[in-house]
Amino acid sequence: MKYFLNMIFATFLVVMFTFSIASSQNSGKIKKETLKVLYIGGSAEISSYAAKKPTPEEKNASVLKRMKSFETLLKSYFTHVTVIRDKDYKEALSKNFDVTILDGTPPVRVPLYTEKDEKGNYTVYKNAGYISEDFDSPMITIAEASDRIGRRIGLKLDWYCLCLDAQAYNFDIKHPIFNYPFKVKLTTEVLPTPKPAMEFQKYYKETIPPTQKMWRVQTQGCMTNQDFRIGMVCRPWGFEDSPETEVISGGVSLKSPDAIAIGRHGNFFHWGFAASPEFMTEEARIVFANAVAYTATLKNERVISRKYDDRKTTRYEMVFVYARAHEDSAMLTANLPYLYKDEKSRAGLTVDADAKYLGIANNNHAILDKAISMLEKGENKDLAQRILDRYTLATFKTPGQWREWYEKYKNIMFFSESGGFYFLINSNQKGVYGNDYSHMQIERAGRDIVVEATNNRNPVNVATKLVRLENGELAAIARVKIEKGFHIYAKVSEKEPYINTEVAFEPTEGFVKCSEINIPASSKYGENGTFIYEGELLFYQKFVGTGKEEFKLKFSYQCCDDQICFPPVEKELSVMFK
Repeated sequence: MKYFLNMIFATFLVVMFTFSIASSQNSGKIKKETLKVLYIGGSAEISSYAAKKPTPEEKNASVLKRMKSFETLLKSYFTHVTVIRDKDYKEALSKNFDVTILDGTPPVRVPLYTEKDEKGNYTVYKNAGYISEDFDSPMITIAEASDRIGRRIGLKLDWYCLCLDAQAYNFDIKHPIFNYPFKVKLTTEVLPTPKPAMEFQKYYKETIPPTQKMWRVQTQGCMTNQDFRIGMVCRPWGFEDSPETEVISGGVSLKSPDAIAIGRHGNFFHWGFAASPEFMTEEARIVFANAVAYTATLKNERVISRKYDDRKTTRYEMVFVYARAHEDSAMLTANLPYLYKDEKSRAGLTVDADAKYLGIANNNHAILDKAISMLEKGENKDLAQRILDRYTLATFKTPGQWREWYEKYKNIMFFSESGGFYFLINSNQKGVYGNDYSHMQIERAGRDIVVEATNNRNPVNVATKLVRLENGELAAIARVKIEKGFHIYAKVSEKEPYINTEVAFEPTEGFVKCSEINIPASSKYGENGTFIYEGELLFYQKFVGTGKEEFKLKFSYQCCDDQICFPPVEKELSVMFK
């Protein structure tokens, strides 16, 4: 009965909400911002954990009412607003809009992936993915949509807790969303710090104040109405260890006082509060409109640091959680500069014996300089290579290439623990080498592919492998080895009779390519415009889909040296994901 009374009351509120827009804090008629806004609906106002589960018809009615509520608000502040259901969304649509607001679940792009041990326990659990890592349009994600959309592509907008209520605190009043383009005056009150937040005092050096200045965002919340939709807060640890992030506000929840209710990672803006405009305060509607306008300014922003493991431990957690619960905190402090996340270990953090041996903290990029110098001098090359592999996303063949890369970017490097304990480059430019996690996975997987030895009689060999990337895509990789003194052709001039090298990956049914084949570097051969491949090469292509993970590689080429040419060769190899 309570649920149906709420539905009747909500219907009354949506009428009142439409009327109240005309009497907002912006006196007189609102001057709309010229922006193209896409709202993607699909979420209901009703909590997924409601005592009485709604029927499909009731849920759909709630979704439509929520969509209408957002549409009314957005059309009051912006000139062009389009509203669609989540099932109809494709990420290419966002290219046509200044801001996309995601309030639902789009079609799956990459499927859920799991692995189990002999006892049936999960050893790998990767959530489904909904958009690609290349997505660079400004987007607002509402409540748990932030985690759903961001988990597989490494956003820091993770699910710390689905327990956000109705009020904000620890907010940055100077942030644009509280100031413009639409004027807003927040009504605040001093209230007791939530009891669950106070219970985190044992983990913090700083004293958590007993009261907080709070601002009401919603007229209802999950703590007073168990059937009301619940908001989501993100983990604070390591959130701001990369320059493309912002913490804007906390909120009343069951977690720590620094849990993030409103924040940003790259071009993604997290609005953790769950209510539609129908249940927002008048002030919150204006702040939300300002958040839309602010998100539009993120057009040239990119995600740099990627947090694929939402539970990845940082040094902060080790010091303020582990050290307070164990007697060996002094030992932890001594090893603090050398702690890192060993992906092969299920433990939180591990002491890096290599960094400790060098006596350089692993978050000081001098450790890269030292490792490169060791390669240049031929000193302890294995240790140096481990350091470079462990703390960068780069893969180079020579010390000179390492040195050139390091000198180019050392002044804009930063170290991200939540992003995997890597040095990354503070740049919004696409394709900056050293920032691409997938490229690193592919290159290092390719480096490990065993290719049969070549000789003068058999100067070209190839081997192939399938690799599952962190973002859910499947990469087909071919490593080619060419005997010294021989070459194959990357591009043949019309004036010459040689045969171009052709590489094609053919997936089984259910997979489609999501990138073109990566073409290795080639060198000019002669004066007619012919280019050749020499040494070792890596070809790869990325795919998405489901089905039998068995691909074919078709590889054709003609091999020559400076005096003779072999007949053209065609090879076909099969490879399965293992």
